[in-house]
Parts: sequence; structure tokens; C-alpha cells
Amino acid sequence: MFAHQNGLGDWVQMGRIKNRKAIPLSLFYLKYFACLFLAILAVILGEIMVFNALVWNEMVYPADYAQEQAKAAADRIAGAEEAVEDLIPQLCEYAVFGEEGELRAGNIEKSGLPDAWRAVRENMPGSRGFYYRVIPREGEYCVLRYQIIPQYKSPVLRKYLPGPQNLILISSLFFVLLIVVTTAVCFGHSLKKKLAPLILAAEKIRKQELDFRIMSSDINEIAAVMRALEHMRAELKRSLESQWSMEQTKKEQILALAHDLKTPLTLVRGNAELLCETYLTEEQRECVGFIEKGSRQMQNYVGTFIEIAKDSYRPQFRQICLNSFLEEMMEQAEGLCAAKNIRIRQSYQYEAQNILADHDLLMRGFLNVFANGAEYTPKGGIIYVEGWEEDGCIVFSVSDTGSGFSAEALRHGAEQFYRDDRSRNSTSHFGIGLFMTDLVMKQHNGRLILENSEKTGGAKVTLKIPR
Repeated sequence: MFAHQNGLGDWVQMGRIKNRKAIPLSLFYLKYFACLFLAILAVILGEIMVFNALVWNEMVYPADYAQEQAKAAADRIAGAEEAVEDLIPQLCEYAVFGEEGELRAGNIEKSGLPDAWRAVRENMPGSRGFYYRVIPREGEYCVLRYQIIPQYKSPVLRKYLPGPQNLILISSLFFVLLIVVTTAVCFGHSLKKKLAPLILAAEKIRKQELDFRIMSSDINEIAAVMRALEHMRAELKRSLESQWSMEQTKKEQILALAHDLKTPLTLVRGNAELLCETYLTEEQRECVGFIEKGSRQMQNYVGTFIEIAKDSYRPQFRQICLNSFLEEMMEQAEGLCAAKNIRIRQSYQYEAQNILADHDLLMRGFLNVFANGAEYTPKGGIIYVEGWEEDGCIVFSVSDTGSGFSAEALRHGAEQFYRDDRSRNSTSHFGIGLFMTDLVMKQHNGRLILENSEKTGGAKVTLKIPR
């Protein structure tokens, strides 16, 4: 299967990456850093040019404007009969003090008067962002207060807007932030586009879609990763093809063996049916009945096994009469236990009449549990079978009087091919009975629970199936 281009870059031939002129990742980063630096520099230069234009067009006074105005008005104020507000230059505030420091006139706020008088007494040029010019007069002092900062020419702008220097700083920060965000978004988009071939290739390898084409990258480091991914893709493809071939061979062998089993099973069943037509004792007839029913069931299992091996089997769920199912199951269970003279004790408390299940699968799962219990129960022992309803589930448990599960078996007993040889010594099983039962439970959305019975001291297997 081939993937499509999807506008993410140039395709390369499968199995090799197309050669393109690539650059180091550091240069890719440097390009955006250079753009960011140049953009910020342009903002700074633009703000300077705007400020100079405002000063040139006399919309903003230069920073030393108030100082020059105070200097120019000093002689005029010193020679005037009275220091009145009309003599005070623009952008300046004033206060008139007597020789003892008493306030006679002025518009400086009360909190600023101590600093203004200190400028008179201590010849202090400035304090807390303000500068002072002291003008001696006859019997008094006139103090002009001003700031050395750019200011708007318009009183309205001075009243409602931040100072020009603050406004420029705020606008500069805004534009710098905008540039940083824009550059980051553009850089992220570009980097995402560069990484898109890598992400796409990794996703297809994860899905095991290995017949695809790898896109090239013009970044050295990404191209190196793409080459490594290409080698991994090729090796994984070869490995999966080899594994698939082995599985196909194994499946064919299993199918051949299953077909070969059908012939002797047919002979066993046919001869059992012939024996039923001859004179037999009651005990012999019962044994032949077990053989005939067992061979019929084995034929059904072989047929199901062939379908599973062909991947064509699907569980056939239908309503099953619970009592009939249990009677059929116990009849076959008694056949499993007869050889060792094992007794079965039953106890059921069901209100449900039917259960939705695949009859053959469920029967196979239950009989696997019985076979496991019969194998490990000593001759003349007892197997306890109990059934009840719990939380909307049909619960069925089988407890034997054998040696019980080991701690390891409780953890791994339902795993395929696991054999609990240390605690339940046997060489007659291959570790697939409980594994198959667990699969049957999962197909019925149920659970297989392994534990040791407090009642018997042996193993206890519980099956829970939604009703």
C-alpha cells in the first residue's frame, strides 16, 4: 500500500531517501533568530524616527524644553514687581517663599513644598524626579519646579495620555511582543512542516503499513533520523514477511493435521455406533455411549479448529437453556471422572432460565475446567461444582481435592503453554486448557478466576459470564 503526498513535501523512492541540499538545524534556528533581531531593531529605529518627527513638528517638546524656559524666565521674574502665575513659563510650576520659608504664592502641591524650600536653603538642584531653579527676589524667593522629560505640546494630551517616553516604551513593548509571538508561530509552523515526514513515517511504521514512500528533509539532523527510520522500516518489513511466512506454514501444517484427525475420528464414531447395535451389558453400553458422544464432540471441535485456523470462525451467540446445558455438561463431566472413580457434588442456585452464549465454545471451556480438575484430583476424590447468580452474572465454580495452585500458577495459569509442574506434577497436559477457557470467557465478556479453595484445599476455578 502506498501513502499519498498530502502537500507535506517531496516524495522519495521507497527504500532510499532523495538527495537534497540540506542545512544544519542550527542554521534553521539562526534564520528565525536573525529575523527576530532585525524586526526588533526595526521597531526601535521606527520609534526613534516617530519621536524625532513629533519633536520636529513641535507636537512634542524635547526633554530640556522646560529647563530652557525656566532659565529664560529667571531675569524677568527677578525684576518683576510681583511673582505672579502669568510670568511662570509653560511646563513649570512655582512657589514663592518668604525669607523665613513661609509660603506666599504658588501652584506646587503641598507635599512638594518641603523639597522646594530645601532647594532654597541647600541649593539642591533636584529631588524625586523634579528639578528646581531658585530665583532670588527682594525679601522672597521664587522657586520654579520642572521635569527634564519630553512632554506633549497639547495640554489635553498631557492630561489624558502617558508621557511621550512612556507611550513610546509601551508601544515598543507591544510591538516587540507581537513580533516574538508572530516569529514563534511562524517558526513552529515551519518546524512542524519539517517534522511532518518524520511523524508520518513513524505513524505508518506503528501501524505496520510498511509499503510507503518516505519524504525528504532539507534539515541534516531530520534527514539522519529519516534514514534510520528507513532502515528500521525495511528490517521490520523483512521480519514481518518472514514471520508471516512461518505462520502460514504452521497454519497449513495444523490444517493438514486437523484434516487427518477427521478420518480416525470418523472410524471411532462409526465403530462405536456399530457396537451399540450389538449385545452389550449396561456398563459396556454406557462406555460405548461415552465413546460415541466424545468422538462426535471431537469432530465438532476439529471442525471449529479448522475454521479458527482459517480465521473464518465467528462465535454463534444464541439463547441456551441453562438447565439443559448443565445436564449435558455434567453427563460429559461424569465420563471424564469415571476412569478415576471421582465423585461430583453439585449445588446450583440459578433463577435465570436462559443464557446468551455460543453453545460449543462454552461447553468446551467448561469441560476444559473439568478435565483440569479430574486430572489433579486423586482416585476416589471429589469435585465440587457450584453455581449461583451475582451482579448480573452467571457464576460457575469447580473445586477439586488435589494439591492446589502454586503462587506462580495463580499468576500465570491462564497463559498459553504454562505448565504448573512444581505444584501439580503431570506430563499429560500442554498448558492450553485454561488458556482456551480464558479465551472463551473473553469472547463472552466474562472472566476466568483462579484461586485455591478454602473448603477442599485444592484448586478452584471460577467462571463468570454476563447473563
